[in-house]
Amino acid sequence: MQKEFLVSVAGGLLSAIMTSAILLNSGVGIILGYFGLLPIMLVGFSSGIRYLTIASCFCVVSLILFSSQAQATLHFFSIVIPSILICYLVLNRQYINDKSSRWREIGEAVSAMTILAIIYLLAGAIFLTDGSYNLESQIRGMLNKIFSERMQIASALDRKLLINTIIPYFPALIASSWLIMILINAVIAQSILIKIDKNIRPRLKYSLLLAPQWVYWVFTIFGVISLFASGKIEFITQNACLISAIPFFLIGLTVFNHLARRTRAPRTVLFIFYIFLSISSWAIAICTIIGFFEEWLRLREKYTLA
Repeated sequence: MQKEFLVSVAGGLLSAIMTSAILLNSGVGIILGYFGLLPIMLVGFSSGIRYLTIASCFCVVSLILFSSQAQATLHFFSIVIPSILICYLVLNRQYINDKSSRWREIGEAVSAMTILAIIYLLAGAIFLTDGSYNLESQIRGMLNKIFSERMQIASALDRKLLINTIIPYFPALIASSWLIMILINAVIAQSILIKIDKNIRPRLKYSLLLAPQWVYWVFTIFGVISLFASGKIEFITQNACLISAIPFFLIGLTVFNHLARRTRAPRTVLFIFYIFLSISSWAIAICTIIGFFEEWLRLREKYTLA
């Protein structure tokens, strides 16, 4: 127990140092900050939620003492809460009856993260807008300030065009980037622990990712509301709908990866696919649609049995 405690303390301190490295405004600092969640995930996936909580507490306290309260608060909501949520869903077994149990589907953890992102979106609309709920206006002002300081060469017209292009989907873009960062850290942590035989849960089969049924309802409800809403409500519900579609996009990725492996040149096919994915919003939309209907199409199952 003493060993696990010391490892938890070390993990929390290391996470605080890596997170604070972002303040260096360098490439190395950004990379270290991106993987600031990794030490905490390693503690959680190897020792459980109890020691993950200890590591998180030391991390937050260290940031308060040696960095700033603002950074500690941001770290708590963006790193600590998601890591505890993921570890709880990934490590806790679901009891079917009194005699048998099973590991929870990884899709439950991913979907729970999207709900957490939507909660943050709604909380931002309530607490960051001085009661006006006009989150779009707040984001526009923030982006205009950032771009005017960082893009001094570009004209005001160019900055305005860029802001108008990204602002309708800006919360969803931030949420998807944040979720992907967390998933990458979680996957790396689990892979490291499997190699050194310290993992609690056996290797996860990401290729079999499925979304729970309730996510479909969340997506549908926000989608319908966004179609009939306008103004502030449309902006919020539209982004909430896009955030709730992230699990379907990830499922679509697993489908395309599965189908590509059955071709004669899987690496070439995947390379071309990811190129299109990075430059085309249509490719993202098609991938999401396929992931949405995979529940009924069962493409991975059909082409495995074929």
